[in-house]
Amino acid sequence: MMRPTKVTKTFQKFLSIVGMAVIAVLFLSLGLWQWNRAQENRKPVAIDQKLVLLESVAQPRTTLTSRALLRQVSVEGRYVAVFEAPNQVDKHGQRAAWEVGLLQTKSDAAILVVRGLWSDRNISRAILLGSVVVEGSLFPPQSEDFSEGGSGTLQRLDSSVIVDQTSADLFDGYIVARSEMAGDANVDRVRMDPPAPRSAVPGFYWQHISYVIIWWLMAAIVLYLPFYQRRVTQENQPETQV
Repeated sequence: MMRPTKVTKTFQKFLSIVGMAVIAVLFLSLGLWQWNRAQENRKPVAIDQKLVLLESVAQPRTTLTSRALLRQVSVEGRYVAVFEAPNQVDKHGQRAAWEVGLLQTKSDAAILVVRGLWSDRNISRAILLGSVVVEGSLFPPQSEDFSEGGSGTLQRLDSSVIVDQTSADLFDGYIVARSEMAGDANVDRVRMDPPAPRSAVPGFYWQHISYVIIWWLMAAIVLYLPFYQRRVTQENQPETQV
């Protein structure tokens, strides 16, 4: 069996160094990416107040992008279902049950719409309104449950919890209505004002910082390995007899 030549050993060593460098750079890049996300997490969300059509910033069965977050949108359709969302919290910290309608749009898709307080639901019966134009803020789906759910009840404002209750394609997130127009008549009722997300970047600041530490520690380990292996090899070599 042929022993590796000096050139072969040099080439193998070169490939090892290149591979180690690539992996270390990858870990450093991932750490830097998490560092940037941590900084973005502390920045307030920049909100575009221009009113646009819902379909221009969001599509059914598609996750909302940061471009669509908190945009002022308008959509026309009719309510096909009404749900109670208990224990919801507004930006003042007040808890209450909210009325949430499922609005079927003219394109036969559907989106959840926060209409007002559940206790005020008889002021304007959603199903009897017919065609309605809704204007409001587009929010991302909630990830935290506020109740146990049940028949006619939403445990959180998230279209994924009602996929088995409609055949329509659902938009991600929900609209918090600031106005509803049924024909030429304005639907007059108290509107909800939920807290706005602090950032378009999900997660928490220290969560991203912990990932930074992990990725950069991995990079340090990769860079240290050749020196560790060399030291182990030297320690295991038998001493030269004099």
